[in-house]
This record gives sequence, structure tokens and C-alpha cells, in this order.
Amino acid sequence: MQNYFFHFLTFFIAGLAVNLTPCVYPMLTVTVSLFKPPQGQPVKLLPSFGRALIYVLGMAVMYSSLGVFAAMTGALFGGILQNKWVVLTVAVLMIGLALSMFGVFQINIPSGLLQKLERLRKIRFFGLFFAGMFVGIFAAPCIGPPVLALLTSVADRGNLFFGFMSFFVFSLGLGSPYLILGTFTGLLKKIPKTGNWLMWVEHAFAVILLGFSFYYFVIAINSEFVKWVPPITLIFGGIYLGFIEKSGKEKPLFVRFKWAAGLTSLIFGLSIIASILTPKESLAWDEYKSYKVVMAKEKKQPVVIDFYADWCITCHELENFVFTNPTVIKELKKFVRLRVDATDMMAPAVQEVVEQYRVFGLPVIVFLDGNGREADDARVAGYIPPAEFLKSLELVLGGSNETLIKGR
Repeated sequence: MQNYFFHFLTFFIAGLAVNLTPCVYPMLTVTVSLFKPPQGQPVKLLPSFGRALIYVLGMAVMYSSLGVFAAMTGALFGGILQNKWVVLTVAVLMIGLALSMFGVFQINIPSGLLQKLERLRKIRFFGLFFAGMFVGIFAAPCIGPPVLALLTSVADRGNLFFGFMSFFVFSLGLGSPYLILGTFTGLLKKIPKTGNWLMWVEHAFAVILLGFSFYYFVIAINSEFVKWVPPITLIFGGIYLGFIEKSGKEKPLFVRFKWAAGLTSLIFGLSIIASILTPKESLAWDEYKSYKVVMAKEKKQPVVIDFYADWCITCHELENFVFTNPTVIKELKKFVRLRVDATDMMAPAVQEVVEQYRVFGLPVIVFLDGNGREADDARVAGYIPPAEFLKSLELVLGGSNETLIKGR
């Protein structure tokens, strides 16, 4: 089944990185002070950890709920993305969020609401829990744009488990510094001081948001060019963040870090372009028709059915990074390969197949053995690397070979 490790790692790192934005980092010391015991009582390790944990659990409840809500809108999200103008609107929204992180304009929260939340933070335990839940409001100018982008990616998949776990892991990344600093308060004296370098982190998020925007522009115009989005974002982002952006120039060590990060991004982007331009063996897929499944069953042939859509980010990841793998291609040639184009999710023909195979989000790859029965353990939902994909293929091919032998 689906391997979520790399997706969750990305969300965890995103949560950690948000702590380095100008709206959050300066508040670390203030927030950690909330975990101290009442005046006159000694600081104890376990109670301090407990108070910090309550705060982080508040974060987890809020963000996990947002993730589940986004995933529940997955079908609706897929449906509205069939409209080119809606896709272009999402792209423009992403540009707006990026510009806010570049400082062109600011997202401000009403001061009255902030004052009420500040009073709430002073209440012990329940106050800490609710303060954790609403920490995103205090830091909305910095947290809001990347969180909205991540919510969009979750809605794109339409998977409730992925939605919940993604934002649970995100909240753990966001909350881990509070757990550590709240438990070991002496570390507060050792963390770097605030400065212009925080702006570089915010601008890095802005570059990522521009990459999202570029992606939605491309799928609205011509999805064939989606594979060029990551390398172009990496190259231009690396050049800007490494060599043009001026934040933190008063710190020589940080300047060297920027150069290294920019150069790494540039090299990685160029390597992806080189990979794209390298001729690869292509894999042909037939349009799904039910009679083709029946014919394959009569011949005792295994079948692979790929549920795909132009607007699906992960579908393009599978197409460009898994289905181009030579070993995967070799093994897939042993299957009858059928593709369901679910770009128009509301089409009656698509709905019929989606319901038949219990597909609740894209991409999904269904495997049928030589008897036409689905190999449930081999089903793939979302992106998995080639090595993991090959394990699914082996599960099906092993069963089909046994079926063929018995048939003889």
C-alpha cells in the first residue's frame, strides 16, 4: 500500500521551517514562558513538558481538523479544477500569497480578536490548549500562506487519512521547538537571535508558493509541461535566494549558507532538466474499457488500471518518476495496461468506474490478477517510489503465475 514517508517528512520540515519566519521566531521566548510554573514554585522537568505538550496538542487538533476538512473537499476540489478559469484563479491566489510573504502587502488580524486570544493564553491548561489551537491566528501573516498551499495539496488528493496525518505531522514539526524549549528552558539562551536572516526564510516560502502558482498556470494551459515546473522553480529560486536576496548580509556565515543553498538548488534543478531531456523508453496505456478487462481475464492476463487526471499533482509525479523507471517499465509490460482519464470527474462513465473500483482520491492504481480479481494488497494510492511500486507488481505477478500454472 501507499508509502507516505516522504510526504509526511515534507510536512514535518514545513512545520519546523515555519518557526523560522519573522512572525513566529521572535515569539518563541514569549510562548515558552507560558509553560513555567506559577511564581514561587520550582521548575520541574515533567510538569514543564506536560504544559508544553498540552499546547502542542492544541496545535495538532486544529491543524489535523483543517487537513481532514481539506481532504473531504477532495472530490469537489477535483471537480472545480476541471474549469480552466478556476485553475487560473487558484494560480493567481498563490501569487497573492507569495507576494504577501515578499512583503508587498500584509495580512492583518483584527486587534480585538488578538486581545481576546491573548487573555485566553493566560488561563492554565485549558488556556494553553486553546492557545495552541489558535496559534495560527497570531502568526497568520507568515503561517497562513504556506498552510493554504499545503491544504490545497491535501484537497488535491482527497484522502482523509493523508489529510489528517499530514497536518498532524505538520503540527508536530511546528510544535517540536516548543516541546524542547519548554522542557529544557536553558536552551533558550543558546538559540540564534532574531534578525534580517528571518526574512530570507519567509522569502524561501514565497518562492515555493510561486512554484505552486506556476504549476496551476501550467495545468490550465498545457499539462504536458508540468514536468518543467520543479526544475524551473529550483533554478530561479536558487539564483534568487542564493545570490540576489540581500537578507542577513551582515552575517558572513549566513551568507555562505545562502550561497550553498542556492548552488545546491541550482544543481538539483539542472540535474532534473538533464533527466527530462535524456531519451527514455515510453510506456503506452490503453483507454479503459470494461470489455478489455473481460478479454484479459479470458487470457489469464494480469491487468493494471491507472486512475489519472490532468489536474492531479501526484499523477504527474508517478508519470515522470515511476513510469519512466526501466525496471518498472519492464515489469509493467507483463500487464494489460489501462488508464481511466478522470480529469472530468463528474462524467457518468468516469463515475461508474470510480464507484466500481472504490476510488476516493487520485491517483489510484488497481491491479487485477489473472482471474480478474483485485489484488487488494497491491493497490497503490498516491505517490510511492519505484522500489515500492515494484513490490506491488511482484505481489500480482506471483499470484498470476500460480493461476496460469493451475489453469494448465
